[in-house]
Amino acid sequence: MAKFSFQLNSAATFALLLVATGCSQTSLPQLNFNRNVHTRNVVASESNLPSVCPPISPFTKGMSKANSAATLSQTAQSQQEWDLVVLRWMQAIEGMQAVPLNSPKRAYAQKKVVEYLKALDLAQKKASLIPHELPFASFDNQIFDEQLLLYLSYIATVGPPDVLIVGSSRALVGIDPRYLERELAVQGKGNLKVFNFGINGATGQMVAFQLRQLLTTEQLPKLIIWADGVRSFNSGRADRTYKKLIASQGYTTVMAGNRPTLPPAIPEVNQDCGAIQDSTISQSTTNKSQASADVVSSSTTSPQWRVARVPFETSSNPEPSPPELLLLTQTGTPTPQRLTLVKNTPGNSYSTVAIDPNGFLPLESRFNPNTYYQNHPRVAGLYDSDYRPFSFSGPQLNALNSVKQFAQQQQIPLVLLNLPVSQSYLDWERSRREVQFEQLMRRQTGLIFIDMGRQWLQQNQYFADPSHLNRYGAAAVSSFLATHPNIPWPQLFPQE
Repeated sequence: MAKFSFQLNSAATFALLLVATGCSQTSLPQLNFNRNVHTRNVVASESNLPSVCPPISPFTKGMSKANSAATLSQTAQSQQEWDLVVLRWMQAIEGMQAVPLNSPKRAYAQKKVVEYLKALDLAQKKASLIPHELPFASFDNQIFDEQLLLYLSYIATVGPPDVLIVGSSRALVGIDPRYLERELAVQGKGNLKVFNFGINGATGQMVAFQLRQLLTTEQLPKLIIWADGVRSFNSGRADRTYKKLIASQGYTTVMAGNRPTLPPAIPEVNQDCGAIQDSTISQSTTNKSQASADVVSSSTTSPQWRVARVPFETSSNPEPSPPELLLLTQTGTPTPQRLTLVKNTPGNSYSTVAIDPNGFLPLESRFNPNTYYQNHPRVAGLYDSDYRPFSFSGPQLNALNSVKQFAQQQQIPLVLLNLPVSQSYLDWERSRREVQFEQLMRRQTGLIFIDMGRQWLQQNQYFADPSHLNRYGAAAVSSFLATHPNIPWPQLFPQE
């Protein structure tokens, strides 16, 4: 199964970046960091907070945030403190990038961006050296740990999802929850909430643990979409991911009756004095579309950011990726704008910073067989450890049956989606297993089987590698599901 190998600092930091900005002050607020707990309390004296946020220019904001970052970095030690340093440098870059194109300060501000990027890179490296703390016992799988943390935080924020996607890395990158939400709304299905709880390496046994033992009844959805393929149901293969799971402290804790929880809610106060006012951004340029691509604002109309070019490994692609740069770019603009470069170092621990708030990992790259196999070995199905030896009888099928029974008891419809693969992936051995898998699933009761396995064999533009979809393929799958007549989408309100 897929192992993601990208090095970035904690997901919490970059989640903050999407809504970035705290108070813009020349001096830092008083900070109270307790290194013996999992959360950071930022305490600011009420007497020091202005009652009304004064207007602030982008350049002034950038300088203020840079001063804050430099000051805090002199004493930062904990993960939380370095997270704040990283956030401050990102806010400083945001401010300098928002200096209007026709401003006399623009050229100087762009040089400051380069300077701040170097400081940001150093802060990220220092933050990555500090072990990430979790509010629950680890399951010895970083994506599992952080996906679980995100899911619990999602529930605490917006409540349980109406639709939960589970499966391996193929599910993680193969269904875009927010795109599916939009498509369902267009189809008149209402404003359903969708979350992707895909886990790299997940097999039937892993999914059964997630649904039956890990989550409480209150955390379950109204509909489950299990998105995966043949190899996750092969009981003949060595299930290394599940074996590592059951050896973890997290698994022991759950089986003892203690399910993961988050710390209790605390009052939240946000004094946002760092936002760049619309009036500070020049409207004099005649090409407004170009201006929107060049100017980054921290207002509510700011573009979203995404991480592009995320490499990963599979058993069909066992060679580690060479050192590569991940590009953080804007979405929804004519020309992607570079904000920062993040190094990917093979062999280091990976993080989930590229995963969006709904649990989805968007992959940007497009699969081209002509160039892909120049850098990656072509592994035949007969020699693929995900397929050899092969058996549909055993623990994975037992796990499927247990999930079906559990879903029926909870009165939750279960959809099993066989995700697409490319033509170059389906050699004779894999094609044979694909047909057997389809026949087996169509005989199953207690689930709705949807087969997309061989639907896009020639659509390489939908794939990141031979068997994993990119974000374009994930959007296409989401659109396909939204219009599928056999899926019993939850009803938000009783029909009159």
